[in-house]
Amino acid sequence: MKNNRRKIIWSGVLLLLIILTIRNCTYTENSNRKFIKDKEGRALILHGVNANADAKHDSLRVGWPQRQDYADLTEKWGFNMVRYLVLWDGIEPQQGQYDTAYFDRIKERLDWCQELGLHVVLDMHQDLYALRYGGDGAPDWAIIDDGEPFELQTPWELNYRQPAVIASINNFWDKSRGHTYLQEHYIKAVVELVKQFKDHPAVIGYDLYNEPTMATKEAFAFEKRYLQPFYEDLIPAIRKVDSENWIFYEPTALGANQGLKSRLRVLKDSRPGEPRLAYFPHIYTLDLDVNGKYIGFPVFISAWAASRNIEVKRQNAPMLVGEFGLNVKEPGANDYLRGVMKMLDKTSSGWAYWAYMKNDKWSPFDENDASHAARDIIVRPYPQCVAGQPVSYGYDPDENKFWLNFVSDANIKAPTEIYLPEEDYPNGWDLDINQDEKYWYTKWDENRRVFQVFTEANKSMEFEITIKPKRE
Repeated sequence: MKNNRRKIIWSGVLLLLIILTIRNCTYTENSNRKFIKDKEGRALILHGVNANADAKHDSLRVGWPQRQDYADLTEKWGFNMVRYLVLWDGIEPQQGQYDTAYFDRIKERLDWCQELGLHVVLDMHQDLYALRYGGDGAPDWAIIDDGEPFELQTPWELNYRQPAVIASINNFWDKSRGHTYLQEHYIKAVVELVKQFKDHPAVIGYDLYNEPTMATKEAFAFEKRYLQPFYEDLIPAIRKVDSENWIFYEPTALGANQGLKSRLRVLKDSRPGEPRLAYFPHIYTLDLDVNGKYIGFPVFISAWAASRNIEVKRQNAPMLVGEFGLNVKEPGANDYLRGVMKMLDKTSSGWAYWAYMKNDKWSPFDENDASHAARDIIVRPYPQCVAGQPVSYGYDPDENKFWLNFVSDANIKAPTEIYLPEEDYPNGWDLDINQDEKYWYTKWDENRRVFQVFTEANKSMEFEITIKPKRE
């Protein structure tokens, strides 16, 4: 009876959210996207995974993957980025004391990534504030629960409404409650992480705080009152020790993850020169969060994209998606993934799937039929780096057609590189480029399955590249 009542309530909530969402759910392709650049000046498009999602429950805080597991990401599936979970309780298990052995373990994995050509975003991860509440993040000494009770709930998100969790989160974010030392220690821990790895060749940046939120009546004022000032303290602290790497920042998780608009104001980067701040939202659409599965209603994906397009224009920053995913065994999972992939090709500069796991219903990396089908959707042709400004790119899985339109930069001598999975082009491909062959030539890197296009014009030119399966 209780379960039926819960389903009725959630169905009503979902219907209300559909009505509220459908009013503004149209998105268009963002042809003026900003991109992270590599050392040659090429625009990077990053496809990857959250690589060590189980680190939160690992006593060593590094997770299951070993070197070969990282190698599989590039060698089997063509990924070029990982979002690597780092935990506050791993960095500072005792107040004011940093665990150098933890840093050594992280470095070992960063070394693997460097050898394999994987770009790494170090993600300061948390869920439910701390491991004590079934999540991860804060060390025990940083938990101030005001003596409130906690009773473990299912599904896990309901724990955000437990009194002890609410108190602990509020005591971290709300400085008026008298625990300002918590944010001070967090910022110092992040800065220590930056000091350790700012010069590591694999590292491209730092995700400041995973899924920040408050599950109270202040949730929709959270960004203005708490998150914005927090970022305005943390970003300059990082810039005092690292002016080069990118800083990735997230909107509030509650609302923005599901497709509602963020009210986060434009952040300033104190580094000299152009800002290196990247917007890093997550997508878990309303139907997934409320109903637990995709209901075949793509308006939620469109609504999410429409909100993010507005925000990224305001933020004037590259947008990459730090997390998306679902139970790949659920009916409709593949339809959802196809819709998200199509949308991200049109609106983002890259993404990281949640998560790279073994024997997990959310992972498309197990050896079973459901995983294979989902993996074939997210492992797709894409431009890994572009020698100029991308205007449009995408992949039509029905025709196995890939396209890339970009404006070349005559100052960039390195090639545009396109990953082409063997499964999509088992018999080769036909290439069409709109410009005369005197302006370009190609090479094929069989080991990496990367198609290279070198542009030789002494001026900027508009290139349109199309790749289709070879005609028999």
